[in-house]
Amino acid sequence: MTTYIIRRLLLMIPTLLGMTFMLFAVVRFAPGLTTGGGQFSAGIMQSRQAQKQEQQIMERRLHLVDKNGHPINLVMQYILWLKSTCEGHLGTSIVYQEPVLTLIEQRLPVTLTINAIAMAVIYLVSLPGGLITALNQGRLIDRGYGFFSLALYSLPVIWLGSTLLGFFANPQYFNWFPSAGLHSTNTGNMTYFRYIADYLYHIVLPIVCSVYGGFAFLSKQIRGSILENLQQDYVRTARAKGLPESTVLVRHVFRNSLLNLITLTGMSLPGLLGGSVIIEQIFSINGMGRLAYTSTLSRDLPVIQDLALVGSVLTLLSYLAVDICYHLADPRVIYD
Repeated sequence: MTTYIIRRLLLMIPTLLGMTFMLFAVVRFAPGLTTGGGQFSAGIMQSRQAQKQEQQIMERRLHLVDKNGHPINLVMQYILWLKSTCEGHLGTSIVYQEPVLTLIEQRLPVTLTINAIAMAVIYLVSLPGGLITALNQGRLIDRGYGFFSLALYSLPVIWLGSTLLGFFANPQYFNWFPSAGLHSTNTGNMTYFRYIADYLYHIVLPIVCSVYGGFAFLSKQIRGSILENLQQDYVRTARAKGLPESTVLVRHVFRNSLLNLITLTGMSLPGLLGGSVIIEQIFSINGMGRLAYTSTLSRDLPVIQDLALVGSVLTLLSYLAVDICYHLADPRVIYD
């Protein structure tokens, strides 16, 4: 297994190069990115010559032109950017005027923490829900749960988020939860446990928006996987031996259903990160999703490039984690 992990890590290098080059090319050819959407000028009253000099300086920083002002081809731009990235110089944001690495260090933990909590909630609800509906196939609880899951899956995130804000964070209605941010303004005077409670209180609505679609989808997948395994010969053999039903379900059916669950989890992680763009923007959370949204609107080229790099690395690592979990869940899965 160790050899396989090392081989996969080495294979990730050319894969990552290919992914980042394609993303790099798309970003560089996008309209408006060369001039930063007007972000280079300090104000309307700035002279045309000063604006031109400022733009030339920024183009050299972005490796669009050389020191003599001659355009650099796309491949060389990518090589120069890759060299700077490998040296730890991710550039400086045009909009925030901060190092991109600092912005990522501040916002990546926010997004990963919310997504980790959302994933835990999804599994806590989906696993028993899928198991109960599979054991009661065709009954009222199965049909009702299926209808409820389909209804949830059909709701757009942006509509649900706006509705939750309008009712549960609006003083004119319930006003049960805060409408923005992750903490209250007086966190400096809070104890550790009160600080954690305040954080959990603030993320209730974002978590609801993060989990309802995944919960509905995963519940149906778990139900189908368990039903498929319940019809296998080894289940009938285990029951014929007189094993308790709980043992059959846990040690045989559920264990053999884990591979499908692991696959779905690996596929869901990049999706959760992508969904953070909408959720963080709705609830004013300063995470990676909101950073990607604002940077795209403002044509902040250095941030967009490095966010694409981070997303590619996280996606490849999640697929590697899936392969490792395959082997841990079923030792029969061996990678040669």
